Amino acid sequence: MSQQPPPPPLKYDILSPAFFADPYPTLRRMRAEEPVFWHPLLRSWVLTRHSDIARVLRDSRSEFSNSKVEQFGVGAPESVRDKLDVFNSFVSSWVAFTDPPGHTRLRALIARAFTVQAVERLRPRVQAAVDELLAAVRDRGHMDVVADFAAPLPLIVFSELMGIPREDGVRLRDDAMNVMALFGAGIATADTVEAAYRGVMSYYEYFNAHIAARRSHSTEDLLSKMVEARVDGVGLTDDELVAMCVTLFLASQETTLYMIANSVYTLLRHPEQAQRLRDDPRLIDAALEEMMRYDSPTFGTFRRALVDISDLEGGKIAAGDYVLNVLCSANRDEGRFPEPDRFDIDRPDTRHLSFSSGIHSCPGAAISRLEGRIAISTLLRSFSELRLGPDAVEWIPSMMFRGFKQLPITMTPA
Repeated sequence: MSQQPPPPPLKYDILSPAFFADPYPTLRRMRAEEPVFWHPLLRSWVLTRHSDIARVLRDSRSEFSNSKVEQFGVGAPESVRDKLDVFNSFVSSWVAFTDPPGHTRLRALIARAFTVQAVERLRPRVQAAVDELLAAVRDRGHMDVVADFAAPLPLIVFSELMGIPREDGVRLRDDAMNVMALFGAGIATADTVEAAYRGVMSYYEYFNAHIAARRSHSTEDLLSKMVEARVDGVGLTDDELVAMCVTLFLASQETTLYMIANSVYTLLRHPEQAQRLRDDPRLIDAALEEMMRYDSPTFGTFRRALVDISDLEGGKIAAGDYVLNVLCSANRDEGRFPEPDRFDIDRPDTRHLSFSSGIHSCPGAAISRLEGRIAISTLLRSFSELRLGPDAVEWIPSMMFRGFKQLPITMTPA
């Protein structure tokens, strides 16, 4: 029996460690050569141009749906199908994965609890948390930006916001890592599905206990406000509340973590612009937006086509097909941003897609921005010099987020 030849290599390798370490050259080729590319392993179209991605994100369910749970777990073996079904059933109720009118109702309930005033009231708490974390590493002169700073900060803020014990943050974070690994996996394995299932079950157990406590005794935290919130006299069920808690936790954790770590890495590679921020802290708002454009904390997001789409250059998307919108590619599109590979905190237009766009823009964006501004400003104010540590950095292999497993640096106190 003759041996079958191996399949030809894919034209664009977007699942390798080398790609995740530096995706931008490959994405630049894809934008120029094949901006609508069918990936047979992901079983989805990959979109890389800003104009195409912005169109998909801003669509309000006439052409594309955000209900896409079937895409999570592609390639998983039948032995874990039952657990994958439980996982998909749970995440299908998340506001991030629903369409109107259900999405409209859930989003309205978030808006009532997440007002601008509520976010701004967090400023002194965020500043105190940042000061505490940096004080712990100041004298030793080195830290892992991820483990010592970027990961614990949103945990502290979320705990105070929701009124849950700070020490529970480690458990919630571990569960998040298990869940997000399946979200970001190009091809799922049995181990990935098993871990995601354990994360979901742990979230149910944890948040159901706190929801029951708030129903019997209301407090002033965000969880109590979510329990009490009503739109047209209708509130959230317990299952919807658990889903909402997890959605807000993940939205506030992952994006913030990678936003801060990626921003620090960008400033390490551009010390002259870091010094400009030290000299003029008022530039932080514009600088943070440019950092998110330059190296987005979000890699991509999936959508599902509801109708045939034939007017995108390079491919005809059939109804039912999945589409991976590569947000970090849109943010570096030369057709949208002049000299997109140049980092410039004075760039006049930094309107990136890192927090998505349209009705599904990230619900935790305001809190993430607040934490990012305070974290980066305080870090630069506290240390006169930041240097990349001797240990190699490693990027996470994810189709959803872009960031580091660890980012070792050394610091000189100001």
